[in-house]
Amino acid sequence: ISLSVGSGDGAGGTLSLSAGDSSADDGGLVQIASGTSQAGSGGAMSLTAGQGSTFGGALSIDGGLGSTDLGGAVTIKSGSGAATSSGSLGLSTSDAGAAGVSGQVTLSSGTASSGTSGAVGIESGSSSSGSGGAISLSVGSGDGAGGTLSLSAGDSSADDGGLVQIASGTSQAGSGGAMSLTAGQGSTFGGALSIDGGLGSTDLGGAVTIKSGSGAATSSGSLGLSTSDAGAAGVSGQVTLSSGTASSGTSGAVGIESGSSSSGSGGAISLSVGS
Repeated sequence: ISLSVGSGDGAGGTLSLSAGDSSADDGGLVQIASGTSQAGSGGAMSLTAGQGSTFGGALSIDGGLGSTDLGGAVTIKSGSGAATSSGSLGLSTSDAGAAGVSGQVTLSSGTASSGTSGAVGIESGSSSSGSGGAISLSVGSGDGAGGTLSLSAGDSSADDGGLVQIASGTSQAGSGGAMSLTAGQGSTFGGALSIDGGLGSTDLGGAVTIKSGSGAATSSGSLGLSTSDAGAAGVSGQVTLSSGTASSGTSGAVGIESGSSSSGSGGAISLSVGS
């Protein structure tokens, strides 16, 4: 079956498919489905906006307005594979032309007039007999500055600011997932890495705690704080452990102490100068 609209030297003709309205029940259903096959692949379906000599045609998929209740949901989902893998899902903009930039991708929930705004979740599926799927966030390279990757929680005018939590996975049969924070390599200076507690405008500043993990059955993890060795011509980096200055009262103390032991010797403290 072919449905086509005639062309003209004005605007092209419109093709409209719409179901019936109802004053007392649900509106009519619009269903467009490709054919099934008993011996080959199911029929493909393509939704493509038209080419233009200036702008290409836009493609919009919108859920319906709910006047007194929820708006209509929009679900885009790949097909299942009864015997093997499910289909992949790709969401991307096209490459730029000879002079231009590639299109922006925005994934966001709407604003809320009352209550909490909609959450945004990005998660890979679990596996019953293999590894969980990886999630990768990477920024494109360029001949200018590299792209910025920013993770930030929401601000609040009347309560606490939003929490940023980054955690590696737990394991029931092996080691917990490792976590690495590494600044980038540079042809001149390496990238700096900064961990700062937040400013407290009317009360204490945010605390910074760096602590190794506990070992329920054996030893806790070690904690190392050191600078790297120098290169072929240079000196190693300085290590400074200091508290800040005080505008009123006593400045912060600096304490270095080893832990006590319930069935052995207390840990030693060693201060030595390099040779």
